[in-house]
Amino acid sequence: MSNSFAEQLSNVKLKPSKDKTKDFSDPKLADQISTYQKTALETNMEEWQMLLVNETFPTVYCPITYSDAQHFIRIFERHFQKLHEHQLFDQIRERMDIWFNDDLEEKQWYEQIKERLQKTIDQAYPNTKELFAKTSSRSAKDACVFKRNFLEVYKNELSKFPDPSQENSRIIALLTAAFLSLCVTSATEVLSMFIISERIYQDMLLATEAQDSSDSLFKENIILRPFIPIDVDMEFRGFVYQQRLTCLSQYNYLIYSQRLCQWKDNILEKIISFFNQSVKTKLDKYKSHNYVIDFALAKGDDESVNSMKVWVIELNPFMETTDGALFSWQHERNLLEGRSNENQDKPLFRITEKVRQGSWSMLPISIRQWIKNENN
Repeated sequence: MSNSFAEQLSNVKLKPSKDKTKDFSDPKLADQISTYQKTALETNMEEWQMLLVNETFPTVYCPITYSDAQHFIRIFERHFQKLHEHQLFDQIRERMDIWFNDDLEEKQWYEQIKERLQKTIDQAYPNTKELFAKTSSRSAKDACVFKRNFLEVYKNELSKFPDPSQENSRIIALLTAAFLSLCVTSATEVLSMFIISERIYQDMLLATEAQDSSDSLFKENIILRPFIPIDVDMEFRGFVYQQRLTCLSQYNYLIYSQRLCQWKDNILEKIISFFNQSVKTKLDKYKSHNYVIDFALAKGDDESVNSMKVWVIELNPFMETTDGALFSWQHERNLLEGRSNENQDKPLFRITEKVRQGSWSMLPISIRQWIKNENN
């Protein structure tokens, strides 16, 4: 039986080391666990999506029961946890589609949830082949690199740059490949990613620890949305304190984007207008007036910023466990809470304004080493 969520957090194996993927959305301090659990669950999709039904992407739910969550936990611990700890990428990729051959106990459950999920997909999206899937809290984006075509997609994206050896080009290609790898077409693809994802595992631990164990009261879902292409320089993280948008940051801040620098003022005004006119009032009914909100600008009829449509991607806890992007929770709390003269009139907007030397070294060493080995 799995340890409690608190015990899992105190286990050194779940703490990020210098050689493991750094995931800023994980809880970090043991004394924050209770607050984190409550606040994290409040930002689950079910808590706000219907308030912003026209401002966020079309959404369909496929329920995850308490027993489903326990199955996800057991499978990860039995088959993939040690492989993650030792960063054995090839073995994870080899086992992700065959693990159930050695685990008949879990295979029956897997076939049942796969059938249930595929039925939901077929009914909700009969004419949509490409989907995005996540759980109530987060996506399985840490599982992207295990997809068999990931390196091929990365190399294809890299080939689009005039000088693919440039660090900035390589990071943009990597982030784009990761985003494209989140596109799924079947229940099998969704579950393959969820089962090997450490993020999904951690979220199931949190959900089973913090929620009622009765399946009728347990509130977790697989979220299904149409896959809508978003360029990696057109995602933004907003900070809302007491219902006021105080700060805005480039989401993928390791990359430099020339057009983002050119469009900076237009993008800020576009997001401010969208938030104040379409989002703010509707979230008056939301449980908290403090949250971190992610926006995306999707392509319009042409290549101009004016034709782009703003979407809400998701809400996150207004806590240090949420990545501050180009802001520091520790040193700039006054900015994030709107208590500075710098952002009294409008949100303070930060982007990466020049190529950041050494950005490749800021990526997880496991990812860098894997790409290096695969290219040799």
